[in-house]
Amino acid sequence: MILVGLYSIIPGNTLITLITHDLKFYTMDYKPFIKILFTLVILALVDYLANVILKALTFYFPKIFTYTSDAFTAITVIIIAIGGFYIIRILQGLIYSQLLTKLEKSTASSIKVALDIIFYTVLVLVILAALKVNLTGVLVGGAVGGIVIGLAVQTIAQNILSGILVTSSRTIRLNDSVSLISWIWGNPIIGEINKISLLFTEVKTINGNVIKIPNSAFLGNTVFQKLESEHSLTYPYQLLVNADVPANDLLNLARAYINNSFSKMKIGLPEIYFTGKNGGTNVFTVILHFNDINQLNNILSLVNEEFDKAY
Repeated sequence: MILVGLYSIIPGNTLITLITHDLKFYTMDYKPFIKILFTLVILALVDYLANVILKALTFYFPKIFTYTSDAFTAITVIIIAIGGFYIIRILQGLIYSQLLTKLEKSTASSIKVALDIIFYTVLVLVILAALKVNLTGVLVGGAVGGIVIGLAVQTIAQNILSGILVTSSRTIRLNDSVSLISWIWGNPIIGEINKISLLFTEVKTINGNVIKIPNSAFLGNTVFQKLESEHSLTYPYQLLVNADVPANDLLNLARAYINNSFSKMKIGLPEIYFTGKNGGTNVFTVILHFNDINQLNNILSLVNEEFDKAY
């Protein structure tokens, strides 16, 4: 009855799509978790059987009783090492396929290394515990050392977090043409994203040099402006001109000069506006349209020349 009622309200194809989507949601792939559980059960059984066999051997060969404790420990350590390695491989496959594929390759690679270090560190600690090593001193020393190291690598951690957030949110991507404005470095950085890592982002500027920007500068300190528009790259450029000449006359003459030069060079014609007046200065905005970020310097030079000629 419910389906009949829904069918009368929602078109058939749409209803089928919704039901299919819900079924896919509820049929999540639980295979990795089942594998982990199955592995733990197998490891427990192997450990139990090994201990039973060792006790039986001790009964028939009393001379080996002295080595029973060490043999138990060795068996447990071997089982933990093999099982832990297999479980880590399962977790790696699950995390990498579900999460890291959504990030940039360089960032995903760095996160992969960090996760591997964490996983295998935990495995080593579990093995040390099985070997009955006193971890209290290690943990206390680690806590003190962790505070010192934490203070030392605070900036690095901030860069890593910023790199993950920037790339996962798709704020910037490889080959994006961008303008980055921040009080940290003053003049805007205009160029193309060359590389994104956990610590730094490389930008090849329109001047040809490569700048490495710490990722920590991207959160709260930088304004991103992507230059991509629907059919071309777009960059708004502002000029300040002395107000000792009529703004409208200067605007019309500069527009005529610029349109003429741009037509000859087969560059998309810009939009030019008189956008403000600040005391004895007129502000003009030129919205430029172009296809290659490397053209921008020449286009800006041409705009300045034509405005100077018109002035």
